Amino acid sequence: MQSILANAPKPHEVEFARKGVAETSIENAWERPCPYNSSRLLFDDSGDIDLDEIHLRCLRWQDCKTMGASASQFTEGFFKHHKTGEKIPQQWKQDGEDLAKNDAEFGGGSGHSYNYALKFAEENWRLFEGRSPSEADKLVKKQFWQWCAIEPLSIWKSKLDD
Repeated sequence: MQSILANAPKPHEVEFARKGVAETSIENAWERPCPYNSSRLLFDDSGDIDLDEIHLRCLRWQDCKTMGASASQFTEGFFKHHKTGEKIPQQWKQDGEDLAKNDAEFGGGSGHSYNYALKFAEENWRLFEGRSPSEADKLVKKQFWQWCAIEPLSIWKSKLDD
């Protein structure tokens, strides 16, 4: 029960969701569950809530969390590659090449975000330089979130329309 309550959106997070600014207003938002699907918001009496938009915002929220974690792993991998001269794992190259060739095959927001996570990692591997892994991880996730959380909802909607 305590675990459920700890992960429930806080009242101020729901208020940010009501205003449509939760992604950019909640500190370390990538560590929090999507506040847009809170019962406090869904059963609001104001009647001006678009359930389709809430669904898309939560899809984007979850994808941004998941891909932010991947971006951190990829970034650390690219950092280690540059540091040691080891080869970049072939699977990452293949995934990245496939995504770059045909993003549509990987579907909507998650494919779009995954593609960016690979590009971000390759361009920003120095974020791990001179930092502890946990500090660098948080920095990568924060920077990735700043990009991902403002991507147009239409990217996620296009996947639902397929």
